[in-house]
Amino acid sequence: MGIMAILLIGTFSCSASSDPTVMPIQLQPDASAPYEDEDFLLVVTPVINGLSDTQLNISERMDATSAYYSAAAMKVSPEFYPIGLNITRLLFYLGSSSEALEELDKSSGLGTHNSEVKDTLKAQAKADLEVAEEAWRGLTMIYPNSTLFG
Repeated sequence: MGIMAILLIGTFSCSASSDPTVMPIQLQPDASAPYEDEDFLLVVTPVINGLSDTQLNISERMDATSAYYSAAAMKVSPEFYPIGLNITRLLFYLGSSSEALEELDKSSGLGTHNSEVKDTLKAQAKADLEVAEEAWRGLTMIYPNSTLFG
């Protein structure tokens, strides 16, 4: 079971709300050089350029999750921080929403026999996708040829 699935399961005790999943690691700006801004982009750009749809398959989700954790642990400059934050949010929330949607599609998934769990998964996927789309709006100038959000 993936880390994001564990986070999703933790949300089932709540009602079907529209709060996004909490990111386990937040990118932080660092006041002292050397910065890893270029390395950050080298890690995330191939993953982002490889995405063509907002519902990621398992392989894409693994790539996005791996890139998210690698990038979130990097030391970024205060100037690069807003871009880096949007990138980590995009990767995390696309993965999280896709995992919830995949769980809904399973014939024996968590929401198969429990309508409250099903509603929670739907609400979680929607909230996470909205955060991913918001993050994407701050990145379109970096990835102008991407068709990720249409």
